[in-house]
Amino acid sequence: MPVAARPSWYALPLRYEPADLGGLPLQRFLDAVRAEGAIEADRPGSTCPLGTHPLFQAPGALLPGYAGRQDCAVGDLPAAGYVHATTFKLPVWHREEDVRLADACTAAVAKVASHAKDLL
Repeated sequence: MPVAARPSWYALPLRYEPADLGGLPLQRFLDAVRAEGAIEADRPGSTCPLGTHPLFQAPGALLPGYAGRQDCAVGDLPAAGYVHATTFKLPVWHREEDVRLADACTAAVAKVASHAKDLL
């Protein structure tokens, strides 16, 4: 990799297992994290489980040879759906001056996790 090139990510995806926090739903967890000031914590909105993507639901729109075929119905890939439903994201801070924001976000997530039983 050239010295001037650096990898870049727009978000840090994290898996959330409700059972690990007594069944606390992800949305309730995120609402509490945001209430602690970590307003950047969010659900991925630009992605979806691959099997629900229009290309797999109606492939003929892009690939005419596949018109009339639907190889993957919604729900055919339950693991993909589960991963999507249990993922949240944080920004990827990359500047030295962002350390304070990253620390504050980490503290908010840790605080909410440690008080999850109070949110049930």
